[in-house]
This record gives sequence, structure tokens and C-alpha cells, in this order.
Amino acid sequence: MSKFIFLGIFLFLSFGLFFRDGVAEAAVADHLVINEVQIEGAAGTGGVEDDWVELYNPTAQPINLASSSIQKVTAGGTVTRQALSGIVPAQGYFLIVRNGSSTAPALKNSADFLAGNSFSLASDNTIYLVDNNIAITPASIDAHVIDYVGFGAVNYYEGATTTNPGRGKSLSRVPDGEDTDNNLADFDVLDTPTPKNSAAGNVVGGTVLLTITPDTPPVRNITPTGADIVFQLNAAGNATINYGLTGAYGSSTAPEAVVENIAETISLSGLACNTTYHYSIDAQNLAATETDTTADASFTTLPCGITLNSLTMTKQAAKANNLYADGWQWAFDLTIWNLAETSLKMKFEQWAGAGTLNAGGNMQFSADNGASWLDITDDDAYPAIGADLSTIDNSAAAGRQVIVLARMKVPVGARAGAYTSGYGILTE
Repeated sequence: MSKFIFLGIFLFLSFGLFFRDGVAEAAVADHLVINEVQIEGAAGTGGVEDDWVELYNPTAQPINLASSSIQKVTAGGTVTRQALSGIVPAQGYFLIVRNGSSTAPALKNSADFLAGNSFSLASDNTIYLVDNNIAITPASIDAHVIDYVGFGAVNYYEGATTTNPGRGKSLSRVPDGEDTDNNLADFDVLDTPTPKNSAAGNVVGGTVLLTITPDTPPVRNITPTGADIVFQLNAAGNATINYGLTGAYGSSTAPEAVVENIAETISLSGLACNTTYHYSIDAQNLAATETDTTADASFTTLPCGITLNSLTMTKQAAKANNLYADGWQWAFDLTIWNLAETSLKMKFEQWAGAGTLNAGGNMQFSADNGASWLDITDDDAYPAIGADLSTIDNSAAAGRQVIVLARMKVPVGARAGAYTSGYGILTE
């Protein structure tokens, strides 16, 4: 019989515990534990009223403390209990703090639960975590006791009593949550206590990937032959624009260095006017360990040359008196698509009809609403000097919006009747 019992104990120890230098190595508990205790704070932080108990939940599920209690037994056997409420996060902490009048405000603010001022902790106490709110009988531990720790000269403890922590120190499981059911083996004295609440255990993490963020709008300064693509990258790296007439692209810009979270502009040039182009942005970080590509997008280059939006004859009848004030006048509403072209010239052919009239010497044009006029000196020929458009754009619409006025004085003796002429507009 003795040999059978010895063998059973040997097998239990072999499979249940591991030994290192004669000390059993604890396994992480499968239940809520009392993880750290302070019974008296350091001077200046609340002193004897800075009492707290930290719980730790080593399981994968949150634990509800409803109907549970924390109870204290003095060396003399007096039982004080405090009903609890709240949730201990999975693999997280829960901080119970005495709500004393002198308890440090910062400690109170960090509490998950404030216990009554009567729940004070001192040397030579045993603290119990119980799954109901019925006062325990310390001499007969029942199934409702989840965990307990005795320190100092006490009669009740697990395995062996541990030491009193002393002023400004704490008793703590090292590492968190590990349990041999022996208070002396499980708890160390920490010179710097580490009270942790439910926020400390409720931590999630993630990785931010390399991300291209197109600007708003992403395509700017569109011209008949080019456009700027504007974007940001959330890490330093290199970027390229792929572009072409379809989503297959076919052309790419040279890689350009990109600074983290700074608007970057890559310009496309040599494009065809009035054409829709597809594009996407490719980027990689400096280490070439991450890449990102934007979805296919498109833009259309501006039309070629000049668009005549409307032509209005603002003075229709003229007198043959060689005065511009009594002659013909027209308003040409133009869109000039190439913003780099800032000089405009006009020419008119010789007028024909009831007779013939020379445009040269009799016509002028203006791009600034008549503030200044340029002479047309010869028939069917552009003048040497054009109107300066560099500061003129009459609306925010695409291209340069310009109203050009043209006028003619009719020479004395011109035969009465109808006349017509051809015209040309040139920008440079």
C-alpha cells in the first residue's frame, strides 16, 4: 500500500510541476487572482489611506464581478467585506482602491472600483477574493473563495505566509497571474508599486501600412499637353505615375523621392490635347519592403488652341466719318487653353461688299475692355505687338477666359451698303 501511494505522488509531481533549483515553477492560473496589493502609500501621496488591490484575469474571456466581494481578515480574525461590481477584461486588470478622505486623488481617479473607507488594509492581513458577498469563515475555506493571500503574522494563507510589504511598497505576483498556491513563492515585494486598471489590460494593436492619399483635387494645372498629379505618402519613399489612353497605361514617369506626409506633385507632359488619359500612382517605402498603388483614375487634357465661345456685334451701323466712336465694334468671348500663351494678336482681311475697305489702318483690338488698343496696320497680317494677357482671366473656368474687343472706323467716302471680312486670332 505504501509503495502504491508513493508511486501516485511521484506521478502527480512529475506531470503537475516542474522544478528549477528545488523551487516549483508556477503555471498561469485559470481563474481570477489577487495580483498586487498595497497597504500603505509612500509619504505625501495619501499615506496610510493609499490602499489598493489589483486583480488579474489570465483567461481569454472577460469576468463579471457582479455578486462577488473582496474580504479582509485581520490577525485577530475580524472579517470586513466589500461587495464588488464591474468587468475584468480578458488577460486584463481591475483596480480596487480605498475611497479614503486622504487617498491620493490620482489613485482614486485610476480606480475601476472605489471600496468604502472602512475597507482599509494593514500589515498582518489576509485578503480574499470571493464569488459571493457572504462573510467567509477563515478556518474553513470553501468553494466560493477564488483566491487569497496572507502576509505577515496571520493564521490564514496559501501554502506559506508572505512578508508584509511595508510603507510605499507592494506585494506582487511575478510574473502576473502565475500561481503555485503558495503565497510565499508567488509574491515578491516591489519597491515601486505598479497599480494597473482595466485600461492597462485592454490593449489592442495594429500596423499602419504604406498608404497613398490623392490630394483634393488629385489632378491640377491641366493644359492641352500636360497635368500635375498631387498626392501624399505616409512614409518617405519613391513614387511613379503610370499613364496612358487605357487602364493598361503603357507610359510611366521616372521614380521621384517623396517626403512623408508632404504634398508631392509629379507632372505629366507631352500629352495630346482634348484627350482622356488613365493614370495610377505607384509608391514604395525607402526600404522597398512595402508598396501601394491607387485605383485607376482619369482626366481629360484641355482642347487645343482657342475656343470662340460667342461673337457679338456691339455696334452694328457705322457712319463713313473716319471716327471709331461711330464705327463697327465686336466682342469676341474666347477661351485660350494654353495658359502659357499670354500674347494675343488679331488680323482682318480687306473688307468687301458695296465697295472695298482696308482693314489695315482702320481697325484696332483690345483685351482690357478698351483701356488700351492695338492697331492693325496691314490687311490680312498680324501686328508685331500683341495684347498682354498675363494678368487677364475673366472667370475661374478652365483655360484663360478673355473678352477681346475689335473695332473699325469707316473712311470718309466709303460707299453705303453691306460689307464682310475674314479674321484670325493668334496666341503666343
